[in-house]
Amino acid sequence: MGDRIRARRELRGWSVRYAASRAGLSHTSWSRIERGQQRTDRYMVVDLAAALECSVVDLTGQAYTPADRQLDAARIDAERAWRIMMDTPLTGRSAATATVEQVRREAALVRGLYGRCDYAGALRRLVDLVPAMHALTDRRAALSEMVPVYGVAMGSLLNVSYPAHAWLAAERCVEAAELLDDQVAVGVAAANRARVSAYSGAYGPARAWCDAAAADLAGSAADGALDVLGFLHLARAHHLAGLRDQTGAEEHLAEAARIAAHTGETENWDLAWGPRNVLLWTMAFQLDTGRPESAMQTAASVELAGLPAVRQVYFWLDMSRAAEGVGRDRDAVRMLLAAERVGPQHARSSVAARETARSLLRKGAASPELRGLCERMSLTTSGA
Repeated sequence: MGDRIRARRELRGWSVRYAASRAGLSHTSWSRIERGQQRTDRYMVVDLAAALECSVVDLTGQAYTPADRQLDAARIDAERAWRIMMDTPLTGRSAATATVEQVRREAALVRGLYGRCDYAGALRRLVDLVPAMHALTDRRAALSEMVPVYGVAMGSLLNVSYPAHAWLAAERCVEAAELLDDQVAVGVAAANRARVSAYSGAYGPARAWCDAAAADLAGSAADGALDVLGFLHLARAHHLAGLRDQTGAEEHLAEAARIAAHTGETENWDLAWGPRNVLLWTMAFQLDTGRPESAMQTAASVELAGLPAVRQVYFWLDMSRAAEGVGRDRDAVRMLLAAERVGPQHARSSVAARETARSLLRKGAASPELRGLCERMSLTTSGA
């Protein structure tokens, strides 16, 4: 990433000192980032991209050339899924034929594949599922399936580094929820749209969508309303952290914890909502605010048994970040490998995993296990 940052800066004819001032960094920090001697977090990358007037993707270098067939297939099917979504607007009907029960079974299968981090499998089946949903004559049944299915499409596309394609899926999710006229579904869709927005560094709009959805859900007795409201608090904590409002973020985390203590662990809307999810988001927040020791303490309270694979992968990736942050480099490698075992497609395409691996290589933790992982990520180990 340092090479891309340098190339963008030099393209504009800017000095290190001037570029750093635009990003609110010291010129020494900017120089170290360009040389690959200083790690960046997801918020810093946003600042760097804004300073250089480019997208986050331009700096992180997606899409990566995958070193395994499944991830390669996921990237191929990402393009196919995007084309089928473009060809099937929400206001149109496809020529596909399927019954409501067939669509529901296929939708459950796709959601299960996503939960297991099989993004290639989910995207492959979405190519046929999308037109099948749109062909249903029972419009309400169709819209009810579209909200979670387009949410899965969004998550799968985002996790294999296709944010622009993911945005289309998120917009389809919002359209379906609004036509369904269900405030809980609208809240889920708002969280999905905000996730893609925040991924690209647009934390302000992301927060505004979640604020509006949460206001509509406040006091609702609808099934799942409290779960989605709690999740929206987690999302807003992430957005406020990105906006450098740590106090506001902590307030939302505290409110999410209060709601989770009341609801317990639930499975509504595939959110895996509950106290454990709050702990996972708290870990990420502590890491993003420079407190790896606190993140490791929080991790000690997380019970992984029963969590879907997609949540477990995030746990192990954050644990790796935390371990590397406190100098436990061998543990960091072990945790990266644990994330890969649980969700290889996710771990091998994760920007956070790649940055942690680079940092470990620079520090000399070049074990055969780490080098093997880097090869599977298509991440060069020479000169690291």
